[in-house]
Amino acid sequence: MPELNDPEIYRSVLEHLETGVYIVDRNRRVRFWNEGAEQITGFLRQDVVGRFLREHLLAIGDASKALESDPEDPINLAFRDGKSTVVDVSILHKSGYRIPVVLRTNPIRNSRGAVVGVAESFERNRSASDWTRRQAMYADFGCLDSVTGLAAQSFMETQLRENLIAFGEHNIPFGILLIQVDHLDQFRATRGPGVVPTILRVVAQSLENCLRPTDLVGCWGENQFLAVLMECRESEVVRVGERVRKIISMAEIEWWGDRFSVTSPAGGAGCRAEDTVELLVERAAASLQDSIEKGGNCVVVLS
Repeated sequence: MPELNDPEIYRSVLEHLETGVYIVDRNRRVRFWNEGAEQITGFLRQDVVGRFLREHLLAIGDASKALESDPEDPINLAFRDGKSTVVDVSILHKSGYRIPVVLRTNPIRNSRGAVVGVAESFERNRSASDWTRRQAMYADFGCLDSVTGLAAQSFMETQLRENLIAFGEHNIPFGILLIQVDHLDQFRATRGPGVVPTILRVVAQSLENCLRPTDLVGCWGENQFLAVLMECRESEVVRVGERVRKIISMAEIEWWGDRFSVTSPAGGAGCRAEDTVELLVERAAASLQDSIEKGGNCVVVLS
């Protein structure tokens, strides 16, 4: 069929894919950005096309690290070695939180075989509909926190009781992380009280995105979050906490034209045979306090 030889047909297909697709030239400037990329990241093509890729766009890993200094960046590998890669990374949403994605990178070659550009495609590691379904469930139960969109403390307390029963009857382990934002009072004093809900929403979305679908995160007190980590023993809580801490630190909050990041102390605990909700949370709270006293931005699990 001759009409299928028209390159505009294939461009149109790429434009409307739900998978994010973009193309960069040898200068790392974005030359193509499809609708899927818009939907996943919140960045419209007019925000992106013509700009450098890592310039507040798909900041991968340590956003402060210069692209040229990272030889293992997938785009560098494609240009230098002609190498295709598939990696699990987190990227920056326009609203500031991080999104876990599967990123596929492929070199684009001209008729002589030289690499003249790079195409990258990405899909969420976790469906955005998971977040929407959970919010609907919390709303139906009357326990949706209106600021963060997470479960309210009352729901989390019920979940902890159910998990302790399952642990007692079936020996299904779980751990918890108690998380808060460093220096929130300073942000309130220097930027105004309105900045606090914005910070909490970005942190909440970052937490929801970086945990497994089987885990649960909700509010705990005014400025704290509680994560319930299923089938996670106490020895593994620090590892999960470090991943959470890193993801939060890579988020960016936009406030009146300024962009800044936050850090988070966290305290963890694993369930024990003699635990009640109060005892379990008390250990996590003691761990959190120890983290704060150590300067914050670290994870502590006291034995």
